[in-house]
Amino acid sequence: MKSPKGRLVLAAVPLIALAVSACGYPDPYASTGPVANESPGPAAAISPSPGTDNFNDGAGLPVITYPDGLQYIDLKVGTGDVAKSGMNITVQYTGWLSTGGPPFDSSRQAGRAAYALQIGVGQVIPGWDQGIPGMKVGGKRKLIIPGALAYGSQGQTDPNTGGVIIPPNATLVFDVELFSVAPGPSPSPSPSPAASPSPTPT
Repeated sequence: MKSPKGRLVLAAVPLIALAVSACGYPDPYASTGPVANESPGPAAAISPSPGTDNFNDGAGLPVITYPDGLQYIDLKVGTGDVAKSGMNITVQYTGWLSTGGPPFDSSRQAGRAAYALQIGVGQVIPGWDQGIPGMKVGGKRKLIIPGALAYGSQGQTDPNTGGVIIPPNATLVFDVELFSVAPGPSPSPSPSPAASPSPTPT
């Protein structure tokens, strides 16, 4: 799923009763918004569509581990364009606590749509910014994100009820399916500094 300038956000009481609110430590969502910048709402059942996500997907497949503890499993290698840092991408995703249980957030809930974001620029938690680049369109990847690359020691609470959505330092698990990539916005040109006048010889 901005602190993701804060980075991915997603209260529970119970977890499945409330949709997540986005924001948090670095997050796949906005700093004061619900996860994936979606409005919080009742956590509806995951849509039974092709690509439905499952916490147990990937058992027995190779696990890639980064030095900072981020892990990923390619559930399906895509055949389209490669996602690169700075690109605009569209994904479907579902997130769980690593301890299991119902998802705390999913773009596949009824009434929601694929999540669009610019990857690699702090719109989502660091684990997404680091773990999604390299995927190909049509691919699906499981990200296992340690707390330091998710919501950190702050965790995530529901701004309306105060209920805990993401406990402090929690490891998160996401299934992320990549649907499209496009070049991100061009950086704004920096204005050229005005030339300083040369000293006039006396």
